[in-house]
Amino acid sequence: MKRTRVVAAKTALATGVLALGLAGCAVTSPAVIRTPYPASDGIDADLPGTDVGLRNLIVIGAAKGSEAELIGSVINTGTSDARINLQAAVGETGQPSQTTVAVGAGETVQFGPGDNQTPVTITDLAVAPGDVTGLTASTTSGGRVDLSVPVLTPEGDYAGITPPAATETPSAEPTGSPSGSADATATDAASVDSSATPQSTNNSKKKKKKDEATATQTPTAG
Repeated sequence: MKRTRVVAAKTALATGVLALGLAGCAVTSPAVIRTPYPASDGIDADLPGTDVGLRNLIVIGAAKGSEAELIGSVINTGTSDARINLQAAVGETGQPSQTTVAVGAGETVQFGPGDNQTPVTITDLAVAPGDVTGLTASTTSGGRVDLSVPVLTPEGDYAGITPPAATETPSAEPTGSPSGSADATATDAASVDSSATPQSTNNSKKKKKKDEATATQTPTAG
């Protein structure tokens, strides 16, 4: 009986030591993420051969063909200034939307319409919200990347960035205008007068003949 208790105590002690050791490994070793992802609705990208990166890119637009805004930022971790050309996919008008952004060495530039931000406007959104639109980013040093940026509507956290989609108000069906009724009445009156004219003329002729006959038959006083 005592032997069983001693074995059980040793087993519990070993298990506790092992758990403590594993906990220590978890504290000292960072978690491994196989597929990195941005912690927002946007996407990240690095321009090959440069120290320039794009972070949390997203397009806000109300409808296809409307004006939209690029949200996100560009970072330059290098020791030289950089200029980044951003060109959105061509919409139905065929006019490309291109913007050049200057970012100093070790600096970050925020995209957006607000204060202390650089506006990057897309004049003709090529796709509807919920889809992805093409965006090409390049630098004068030769780095280039083609991106598919998600498009969201200006609602919730993005409300006010661009105007909301316009809604069509159904027009009331015409109920007839007073002028139309007056015109119809005048037309009807004209039709009545026109149809009555021949009858009035015949009556006048008959009365004239009757008067002439009466005048002929009346004897002249002697």
